[in-house]
Amino acid sequence: MLWDTSMILGCAMRGSDGEVGAVSDLLFDDTTWRLRWIVVNTRHWFPSHEVLLPAAAMGRSNPSQRWLAIDLTTGQIENGLAAGRYLPVSRQTAASSSDNPHLRSVEAVVGHRVHLLDGLVGHVEELLVDDADWIIRYIRVDTCKWRPGDKVLLAPRFVREIDWGGRLVHLDIRRQEIVDDEAHRDVVWLRTDSDGRDSSTHRRWIEAIPGKIPRGTGAF
Repeated sequence: MLWDTSMILGCAMRGSDGEVGAVSDLLFDDTTWRLRWIVVNTRHWFPSHEVLLPAAAMGRSNPSQRWLAIDLTTGQIENGLAAGRYLPVSRQTAASSSDNPHLRSVEAVVGHRVHLLDGLVGHVEELLVDDADWIIRYIRVDTCKWRPGDKVLLAPRFVREIDWGGRLVHLDIRRQEIVDDEAHRDVVWLRTDSDGRDSSTHRRWIEAIPGKIPRGTGAF
């Protein structure tokens, strides 16, 4: 199932023997687009305010009911990595051998402007993650600088660079290529009618990819 990452932020985190905190951020590798770490605020449970939990240990979860499960005990979580152990690019203050230039914060990247090969088209509105393997499958772009009122899902394979300093995501694709590729799964237009209902383009996509319908978002 695909989920808006914003639906996951704020969810309660449940260990195998009890609740341990709430999700405050998601960290992903921008080379694979796989979630690496779940940042959990544990201030009401443990002395450490934030800990890093491996996304690979995630169990059966239900963001629509505002909870996630992880296959770790509360003791393992309490003795786990502090959030400062691996910082995303947006929180790195100086280059060092321990910095990972590809570790990104979902919370930081959402809102970045989106620049195609032929210009600015809008901004990152959301990242959609698949709970089968915790890989980000789509970037949802509000095309307000190109097609106001429309949004488009673009596969991360188009991303050339994420520029934290400039708050830009650069994509190796042009406007016309997006228009030409909309019949493929790497490009999905989310158009709405004047009364706010989803257009036929979106309905065809839902029918073509059963079980891959994001939940908990106004666009779906």
